[in-house]
Amino acid sequence: MKIAILGGGTAGFIAASHLTKTVPDAELLHIYDSRIPTIGVGEGTTPRFPQWLKHTTGLGFSDLQEHCGATLKTGTRFEGWGANGQTFHNRFQPSRLIGYHFDASRVVSLVAKHVRAQHIDARVGSLKTTETHAHVGLEDGATHECDYVFDARGFPRSAQTKDAINDELIQMDWIPTGRAILRRLPASNLSGVTRAVARPHGWIFQIPLNGATSCGYLFNSNVNSDDDIEADFTAFLNSESVPEWEQRGALSFPNFMRRDLFDGRVFSIGNAASFIEPLEATSIGASILQVRAAQRWIADASTEPSNDTAAVAGWNRTMRSYILRNSLFVAWHYACGSRWDTPFWDLARSCMERAQNSKDARPHLEQMNTFIDAGRALPGLSLAGYDNQEGWDREVLPLLTLYEPFGNFSE
Repeated sequence: MKIAILGGGTAGFIAASHLTKTVPDAELLHIYDSRIPTIGVGEGTTPRFPQWLKHTTGLGFSDLQEHCGATLKTGTRFEGWGANGQTFHNRFQPSRLIGYHFDASRVVSLVAKHVRAQHIDARVGSLKTTETHAHVGLEDGATHECDYVFDARGFPRSAQTKDAINDELIQMDWIPTGRAILRRLPASNLSGVTRAVARPHGWIFQIPLNGATSCGYLFNSNVNSDDDIEADFTAFLNSESVPEWEQRGALSFPNFMRRDLFDGRVFSIGNAASFIEPLEATSIGASILQVRAAQRWIADASTEPSNDTAAVAGWNRTMRSYILRNSLFVAWHYACGSRWDTPFWDLARSCMERAQNSKDARPHLEQMNTFIDAGRALPGLSLAGYDNQEGWDREVLPLLTLYEPFGNFSE
């Protein structure tokens, strides 16, 4: 069996290392252009990543701490969100779960050491699927015929076109942000959490790394200009007595997903498949879930032609449900508002109305309300105080009523 992985970013190396571990007899090609850099900002993860990393590569926190500036993450500290604008720590549940903060570009270099694949340093010019194979054409004219392809080449061009009308994509406009201005700050005393601070024009994240703090201001460029954001970003840092920072540029991103992430031969993963503004590190978690599901498909189907259109449609339906539900969870944070009464937050508060108008999102909203109602029956903000598993098992576990996830999240 011959499998090609396209793309040299986080999702591409997640796929390459996972297939190295789980499909040891396959011939693996990892095709990416080394001239294209990864997005070098600090990352936070959900607990899915540490579990996957340990199983796939044997790497643990101490390895990432040494090589990638990693720190531990117990959850996210929200400041100024919600109608009351109070501060609260959204701790991973149950309390034994932990995530990581790390430098994304350095994690790619570390994971690369656990990839068994032929690296082809080239840009992909074409990707075509037939009934029995996928054909990868390179710009130098070479062609590789593969049984399966994992496409992790980043955002499709059509997803980055403003107001794109494309039947192949679902534009998730119920998430009100689409651009970030990035800065790197000195190391801080922030420990164990990603900080998410509501601001007049959006929100600021701070990710504590060893030796530095990754920081960014997320906003909507249709509502506010870069100059608006730069001014408020600076005012915020000055108010916190941050003496200096490094400008890291700006990044525009679409909140979207492909309607179909798999055609029987080609799996779209990572940012090539979907992107949800990473309020809860959803993108890395989605990449891992997609790669695991794809590997199980390959194990079941082997190299036989994938003519079972109903099975392919079912695979895509499952992926759509997972991603759409994650997007609604993120949008719900915005719909609850913040302490700011501004044009951005006016837009944010109408998030769920826009989701209700989407034929793709609407079917998931009723189920989401079931989870919200169940969550409200739990002891709320005090959940962050359960820092040992024994107490959580004794006092919180008996209160749970829904033993299934809503996307990546539970009640």
